[in-house]
Amino acid sequence: MNEKIFSDLKVCIDSTPVVDVHSHIDGKHPAASDPKEIIFYHYIVTEMLSAGAPPEIFSKDVAFEDALKKSIPYLKLIRNTATYWCLTRMLRDLYGFEEDEINEDNWRELADKIYSKIEEKDWYKRVLEKTHLRKGFLTFKFNEEIPEYDRTFYVGALRIEPLITRLSRDDIQALEKTTSISINSLSRFEEALSILFKKFSECVAVTASFLPKETFEEPDKAKARESFQKRLSGSRLDASEMKSLRSYSINCILSLAEEYDLPFQIMLGVVRPVPGASPPDYAVVSYNAESLLSLCRLFHKFKNVKFDIFLANRIQSHELTVIAKNYPNVYVTGYWWYVFYPTTIDQFLLERLQMLPKNKMNGFFSDAYAAEWTYAKACLVRRQLALTLARMVEEGYYTIDLAKDIAADMLNRNPERLYKLKQV
Repeated sequence: MNEKIFSDLKVCIDSTPVVDVHSHIDGKHPAASDPKEIIFYHYIVTEMLSAGAPPEIFSKDVAFEDALKKSIPYLKLIRNTATYWCLTRMLRDLYGFEEDEINEDNWRELADKIYSKIEEKDWYKRVLEKTHLRKGFLTFKFNEEIPEYDRTFYVGALRIEPLITRLSRDDIQALEKTTSISINSLSRFEEALSILFKKFSECVAVTASFLPKETFEEPDKAKARESFQKRLSGSRLDASEMKSLRSYSINCILSLAEEYDLPFQIMLGVVRPVPGASPPDYAVVSYNAESLLSLCRLFHKFKNVKFDIFLANRIQSHELTVIAKNYPNVYVTGYWWYVFYPTTIDQFLLERLQMLPKNKMNGFFSDAYAAEWTYAKACLVRRQLALTLARMVEEGYYTIDLAKDIAADMLNRNPERLYKLKQV
């Protein structure tokens, strides 16, 4: 690695504004309100559980100081992971914690530093300014009211997959409550969806997570109507009936996304819940060879809808990149969950950089629950983006100016255009 090229790119990329197109941050309290949200982010907890930590350590009933003290042996066992690197980078840069590890001699000092920042007024603004956050996306559940949030930093995305992939009687009743409409037929369901989109019209995207088994077909309204009535009665649907219903529902929702000119985010690549997998995730990566192919029908049918795909497994990376190359309305973004590690980020970046026009890829989403973790994960992505681009420069594929231009596209200009953030 040419250190001068890497250093030049890293300095530039570190100061480039970034758009975070998916998070679970509380818009009223973007920064952590409990130090457990810093140390025990679920990525970290999963790793400690894998190392043998007793689950009861992480119970909400255990005080932070006790949980931290009991976690020390297991934190030492995950010092090699990329997520731990994110944690220590955050602790150093945001809290001034200069130690290489959390241990028996320094955990109290660390706890005090975290508490002192939690108590600071507008701490989250300093974190987001240090992150150079252009905009961050909040996840608004369809069955909840739009929360208060700081519109300087954040925009909303409507999370909607229960109304596509599950559509239980409880989901239908929740939709009734949020739209104030009685749903006793498929046509009334469509009417409620229209009201829902109007209610959440300030959102800049619609977002949904699909399991590998959840494929789609051309909708049959008569069959969907029959399945919907069975659902209303509380009856179970067989696989064919459920596929018919979700296929009809997603077509309705995509028609509304087209009407409101909203990009549709799709998260793919995990199965959950999986019995025995680490809580709170209970998830493992998996794929279905038919899943992306069935989505291609939707990409073609809804040419005016822009689809932004997040992937959690590396198996489908090449297939997805080829699809984005073939469909002008399909984009790829970031590295979701189990691929948020340098070696996989590098693989995804190289495939996308070498195969796609530079406006088809967005560089980052945090999946964070607190602003501090937005910062931590942005640090890892910026570093890996600089490393991968430096290699392309060193090998003669890019000039350094082109590499800097690509980085700015990926981190902010592409998502800004895709989601029309200049209008927000």
